[in-house]
Parts: sequence; structure tokens; C-alpha cells
Amino acid sequence: MKKLSIKPALFLTMSLSLTTICHAVESVNKSGGKAYHVTVIWLKQHSDVEARRKYIEASKLLSKLPGVLSYNIGTVTAINRDKPNHAVDDSYDIAVSSTFEATGVRKFFNKS
Repeated sequence: MKKLSIKPALFLTMSLSLTTICHAVESVNKSGGKAYHVTVIWLKQHSDVEARRKYIEASKLLSKLPGVLSYNIGTVTAINRDKPNHAVDDSYDIAVSSTFEATGVRKFFNKS
């Protein structure tokens, strides 16, 4: 297996990061002042019910931070499907969906 040198790898990483940032700024500008974020989490103690509960309880404090408009956290919902769907990933432990005021994001990226 051929190793990728650091310069092309660094360039690729920076290019992907800039693309993500540009997309985020465009999304914030179209969203009417809100930024939406989804996080999917795989715990080291995968499928450990107590570890999930502790993580969820501890992270609920994040909903109290300034600028957080909504904060939803939960575990995988068991859905019975007639056919398996490989596009649906239910291997994670916890997912978080949050909405933030985007004024700070807009100010940061729209500096003159």
C-alpha cells in the first residue's frame, strides 16, 4: 500500500474544510439567523445503557448555554422494516440535534 505524502493530505484536508465552512455560511445566511447542527456519537462502551444515560444527562446542561435555541438528544429508535435498508445507519449510540442563533457565526465569517 502506497503512503500518501503529508502535503497532498494536508491540501485535501484544508480543501474539504473550506468547502464545509463555505457551505455552513451559505446555510446560515439562508436560514434566517439560525444554525442547525446534528451530531452522531459512538461511545467507547458501545451499547452500554448506563453509559448512554450518563452521557445524555451530562450533556443536557448544554441546552442552557447562551444562543442555544433548541437541543434534542436521544438514542436509536427501533423501527421494524419489511426490507433491510443499508442507507439507514442505526449503529450509533446517541444523536444530538441542536439549533443555535447564528448572529455570531455570521459576524465571524462576514468580516470586512
